[in-house]
Amino acid sequence: MQSGVRREACDPMSGVDPGAVPAGEPHGAGSHTRPITVVIVDDHLLVADSIAAALDATDDITVLDIAGTCAAGLAAVARHSPAVLLLDQRLPDGLGTSVLADMLVASPGTKVLLVTAVDSDDVLMNAIEAGAVGVITKGKRAMSLVAAVRAAANDEPVITPDVLRRLMPRMGQRGKRVSDTLTSREREVLDLLVAGKSTAELAQALFVAPATARNHIQSIMHKLGAHSRLEAVAIANQRTHWADHD
Repeated sequence: MQSGVRREACDPMSGVDPGAVPAGEPHGAGSHTRPITVVIVDDHLLVADSIAAALDATDDITVLDIAGTCAAGLAAVARHSPAVLLLDQRLPDGLGTSVLADMLVASPGTKVLLVTAVDSDDVLMNAIEAGAVGVITKGKRAMSLVAAVRAAANDEPVITPDVLRRLMPRMGQRGKRVSDTLTSREREVLDLLVAGKSTAELAQALFVAPATARNHIQSIMHKLGAHSRLEAVAIANQRTHWADHD
């Protein structure tokens, strides 16, 4: 454990389930020249310290701060601008999904993983629409969380295929359309994202470098007004929904 980590309060997790971490992407220590910085917002100190210890035990992840409330978490994110935020859903002064958008305003480059024991469609959809890159359900081993943090830092969505399929009908009810400004290549990239491809798999399918694939994805998200790849997939699913009914 790094002595410089500030702890304010934290929440019990017997383990976490980050969902399916996309295959083919280098999530190990060699994929980042600097450590992946993390802030944890959770109101049970004992478990938060355990999570921080598991993350700090790796060569490529550093926990900068632990906060126990929405307000303290917002201040920590604004202060540190971490690469990844682990945000508990139930906090003493509110819900993670309610403050998630404010966290991203304070630090637009931060990737947010919502931590929740409630596997409800409402919570999952609220998290995706607020800009989370994934949802971690409580119940699995700590190394699953390590994999999820690395995936989030690599800008990969963290969600199981089963959960994504379950949410698709609700995603299809949203009112956004795929922008006509997308290029043909960007539409191809978007179709691969809908198919659940990781950045590495997408680059391989298109015969381009991973950096080029990431640039296409960022351009798509900007044009669609999406906060995350998951939201871009939701918007693309809306396009498919309309096409099937034209």
